[in-house]
Amino acid sequence: MNLFYYGQANLRELFHSGNHHISLPDDEAAHLKVFRMKQGDLLLVTDGMGQLAKAVVVEITNKSNILQITEVRSYPQPQHTIHIAVAPTKNLARFEWFLEKATEIGIDEITPFFGEHSERVNLRPDRLNKVLVSAMKQSLKPYLPKLNEPVTLREFLNRSSNTGNQFIAWLDKNSEQLHLKKRIAVNKPATILIGPEGDFSLQEVESAKAKGFIPVCLGSSRLRTETAALAACFIVNLVNEPDLSGYPLTFE
Repeated sequence: MNLFYYGQANLRELFHSGNHHISLPDDEAAHLKVFRMKQGDLLLVTDGMGQLAKAVVVEITNKSNILQITEVRSYPQPQHTIHIAVAPTKNLARFEWFLEKATEIGIDEITPFFGEHSERVNLRPDRLNKVLVSAMKQSLKPYLPKLNEPVTLREFLNRSSNTGNQFIAWLDKNSEQLHLKKRIAVNKPATILIGPEGDFSLQEVESAKAKGFIPVCLGSSRLRTETAALAACFIVNLVNEPDLSGYPLTFE
């Protein structure tokens, strides 16, 4: 069954309150026509907050749609969460590629930041959120990653809580660094800083270290920004070996 996104409310709470009918917003309703859905067809709906609903099309016209929810299933959040703070690439398509693939692999939060060597200083959050929603649906996931407002690296570091399991992907040529996979604490939130194409400045690295961010490497190759961010995401997921029972999203 096709997966649709309903971000207006928690579907489980809605269902148990006795409200079993919803209408998809216009951008999602357009996909009903693309898939040629008709009255009586079954589909899946997620709220992006871990709830999956099975629904049936009650009514569909050019201007409106009504779906009846018949069952809701909840998917618990993994114990480990992944927060990637990354400098957006000059080529926006490459940053969107990262968002798409990271969502498919599994990521919880993204914070775009601007540093001393950043080459891009503007973003369109609405466009980026559409990329995340599309990737969530395509990969049949019940959680929509949180995309934070862009900030400067200084602002991001000032907000960090220094709770451990915080890393900065930066290769120090003067000292040996451990690979990220050997630094990650299992079943704990992880925050990883990924620098711009021009890399972090030494002052930025020192500021991050002062806030508890540990320098790590991601391998022996020099990686593009979006590749490094995706590699970090993959490594954290691999080390944590999340429980995949119940995936992909479906109903018996």
